[in-house]
Amino acid sequence: MKRIYTILCILCIVTQAFAWKPQFAGHRGSYRGVENTEEAMMNGINHYGYTGLEIDVKTTSDGEYVCWHDDDLSRVGHNVTIPYTKFADMKDLTLTQTRGGVTYTAKILTVDRYLEICKENNVFPIIELKWAVGINSNDMSRFPGLYKLIEKHGLVEEARILTSMQPSLEYVRTNYPKLQCQYLCYEVTQARYEWCKKWGINPSVQTGGLTKAMARKCHEAGMEVACWTVNSSSDYVKHGEMGCTTMTCDYLVPADMPELADVDWEALSPTPPLDNLYVTPLFNYSETAGNLPENFPTTKSGSYVNAQEAAFIDGVFYSADYSARKVVAVDTTGKIWEPGIEYATLRHGICRDDAGNLILHTSADAKVPTQLTVWKAEDNTEHVIEFTLNNNGQTNFPTASGDIFSAAGGYVYFFPNGQTTVEVVKIANGQFVSTTSCAVSMTGATAGYVIPIDNNPNHFIYQNRSNGYHLYKNGDKGSYLTSPNGTTAPARNNTVGGALFQLNGHDMFVYTSGAHYKGGWTVRDMTSADLTPMYTQEQLGNGGYNANSSVGAFFWWERIDSVTVNLYEYCLGHGIAGWELSAEPHKIRVKDLSLSETHITIEPGDTAYVKAIITPADAADQDVVWRYSTTNRNTKLIASGLEARLTSTREDTYTITATLGDFQAECVVTVTASSGVQDVTADTEDTRKLIRDGQLQIEHKGETYSVTGEKL
Repeated sequence: MKRIYTILCILCIVTQAFAWKPQFAGHRGSYRGVENTEEAMMNGINHYGYTGLEIDVKTTSDGEYVCWHDDDLSRVGHNVTIPYTKFADMKDLTLTQTRGGVTYTAKILTVDRYLEICKENNVFPIIELKWAVGINSNDMSRFPGLYKLIEKHGLVEEARILTSMQPSLEYVRTNYPKLQCQYLCYEVTQARYEWCKKWGINPSVQTGGLTKAMARKCHEAGMEVACWTVNSSSDYVKHGEMGCTTMTCDYLVPADMPELADVDWEALSPTPPLDNLYVTPLFNYSETAGNLPENFPTTKSGSYVNAQEAAFIDGVFYSADYSARKVVAVDTTGKIWEPGIEYATLRHGICRDDAGNLILHTSADAKVPTQLTVWKAEDNTEHVIEFTLNNNGQTNFPTASGDIFSAAGGYVYFFPNGQTTVEVVKIANGQFVSTTSCAVSMTGATAGYVIPIDNNPNHFIYQNRSNGYHLYKNGDKGSYLTSPNGTTAPARNNTVGGALFQLNGHDMFVYTSGAHYKGGWTVRDMTSADLTPMYTQEQLGNGGYNANSSVGAFFWWERIDSVTVNLYEYCLGHGIAGWELSAEPHKIRVKDLSLSETHITIEPGDTAYVKAIITPADAADQDVVWRYSTTNRNTKLIASGLEARLTSTREDTYTITATLGDFQAECVVTVTASSGVQDVTADTEDTRKLIRDGQLQIEHKGETYSVTGEKL
């Protein structure tokens, strides 16, 4: 542990003065050659220039240590199970593997020879433990023999033992303290960080599974952070800037990579998690609440059977029923109606952009989406927009961002069935501009889905069945939530749905979770190093996919203030619901502000009285700010809480303005000499006089009396 920390300190000193590059290790040797064989190792050294070599280790039935990942050799042409076969029966087998269009042949490589290659070429070994058949095993009875081989070649100080099995690493750290240990993980959670810190073990993280905050925490604890498998320059820069000192690669060429700028430790500073997330129900019309509207979209008789996706605009959910060829609407009170939108051809797809333009997928050919019909939010006019995709395929659930009728434009996102690209269609001024294809790390399905981020065609979250949620950014295909168990529980869960928003400076991610297709969701703080779910909402219904054809739960969010958003959900067959998510305890919010008077006429020297009326009266915020439209020394505004008084000796027209948050109300005060009224005498300070609509009035202890005539 002390040695690792010393190395890291030296590295930190160096990086503050010079640009730097991490160490590169060849994944299973390299991509040039049969994996885990001598040719792949030598090409990793000579062709790519790697200074480390990673292998997987298996043991044969007679105790030989060999380099191979799987239990058997079926991927390279042989029906041989390694742990049940003697080395003599496999050492002469020809292994065949095609990689990058090139077919390679090789013999199985022993760990003894692999370590010899490492020693001869001055590269460090990374040895991943793969002992058992079928699953990883914590049985470490074979490790002493492996250690003897490492010791034989003089590589104890250089070797790194890698595994996802925590008990195995604890064994190595306890019994072989000179060996470096790396914990293989998909993401560094708070619990994993604490375990690594306790045992003096370094994390080795899949690309996309490391946050800046956690990187900083690991470095401050004296850990070296490794990452795998880095095969793009964007991954290299991203993780290098987080201080990852070792990168395992298949084919990335270190010489082609730029030197990295100094690590920005300030930017890596950990962001503390939200102290609390307060979730308050706003409405719930669902099966679980027992008040699901009778005709809510479902397979039940008399309903809209294929209104799968929805768009939420100004308190109304709009869903396109593919079977009925019409749009159905439901508001937050549970009211259902048809807004009169019908089509001869209509796909499932319906969405909205950030400006509230309603977008329907109305292509005639289901597998070649080339037409959108849009209702412009500004004037509710209908527009047909034709476009082309570079890679076609059925897409049931498009999404959109920006304002497609503005000059800057917006984007509509498709994840076509059978394609490995997300198709991003730019539309500006209501016209098709271009289509960009973004290569992603999974194959699209009919229910592939994209969550836009900041109206950026190169920054979005994408998903489909069983593959979790992945973040695409400027060519980086890396995973956003890397653990499938964290995003798809159980194995499949809802096909689509999710939302990303900021709350008090934190990136909050809502994703579908819980029972299969039933509308449950979970929220995580993605800014914090601690990715523990902060809140989980149970399902909206019980039917699942077969009962009501639900394929997801669709979410939208609305900003209330910097610490609060409202989250809305639509789930076919199960219902609708809304919640307030806040970093602060729930408070009754102001819905309206008005004044007791909108126009007052007074004489010079008199006082106009105005009272603020807050709706609801028990709203948490009662801090009304008062202003008036003059700096005249003869005019004074005295305000206290909800009441304001304006006095002026100068004839003029003034405006009293009350402000409370986003709400504002005004009262116009006219100061003018009265016609025919000479004097008013009050015998108590509880009496005041004013003129309204040319008539003198006296207010005494809250009672108002009208006076006629020239004199009182």
